[in-house]
Amino acid sequence: MDNFQIWDSHVHLFPPEVYQNWDKYAQRDETFANLTRKPANGKGTEEAWVNIEEALECADRAGVYGLGMQGWYWNDAGLMRLHNDYMADAIQRYPNRLKGFISVNPKFGQEALDEIKRCVKLGFSGIGELGPGGNGYDFEDPDFLAVLDCARRHGLPVCIHCGEPIGHRYPGKDTTSLAPLPELIKKYPDLKLILAHMGGGLPFYEMNPRYRNAFGNVRYDMAANPLLYDIRSIRAAITMIGSDRLLYGSDFPLLLYPSKCREADFTMFIEDIRQNAGLSQEEWQQVMGGNFCAFLGDGSQ
Repeated sequence: MDNFQIWDSHVHLFPPEVYQNWDKYAQRDETFANLTRKPANGKGTEEAWVNIEEALECADRAGVYGLGMQGWYWNDAGLMRLHNDYMADAIQRYPNRLKGFISVNPKFGQEALDEIKRCVKLGFSGIGELGPGGNGYDFEDPDFLAVLDCARRHGLPVCIHCGEPIGHRYPGKDTTSLAPLPELIKKYPDLKLILAHMGGGLPFYEMNPRYRNAFGNVRYDMAANPLLYDIRSIRAAITMIGSDRLLYGSDFPLLLYPSKCREADFTMFIEDIRQNAGLSQEEWQQVMGGNFCAFLGDGSQ
């Protein structure tokens, strides 16, 4: 760990063509429109927009070295490919600082599987973030299972959006039942999964003796954590699953502290973790980058 680097495992970077012409692309994809529309009253959580270079500048200011680019829940196959092409170009230009997760909609069927195969050749490191609610499937859907089988064949981790089953409604909340996931994890013990947003609370259910030993290939990221949970949730998760299975991820450039900061930022969340999560030095290095690199098979840390 002498050369420790912070890696954010969960960021969303869109092609500038998309966010600079938001109305045009919102008409093509209703889910994209609903999840990224600016509130009319100017209040509440908003999706911010940055390009690759701007994201890396923000990362530099916060002491973040690498970014795990997650895809999106596109319902338009052309936009899926456009997004992947943008990330592939970024990976080629910044190979040491960027990892890409393939944007794919399982409901595209064979077209989705072909896109995974195409992107594997372009240097992507994983698949996701899959959004069942945004694409209209659940965790027992044959098309979803076909994507998992494809991921296993290629040795790719899969990141899945997991919504907490309680609490208020908000844009982007996914109410897809998480109930099938524990049995699915037992069925595919070699499948590497990243369950986003603290797995919607699944770390607690890992303590059920029926599943305690089944989750070795599962990781949880803390994307959007300040909007969903108290910072103490990080220590609580470590108590339940261990510090070696939790990943720092921000959901950048989502505004995580909207009442305090209205610009894309990594710093506030990182400082909140540093000051208030109660991590030891070893836990800090694991959670803030070491676990992510190890899970991807990157030996740089």
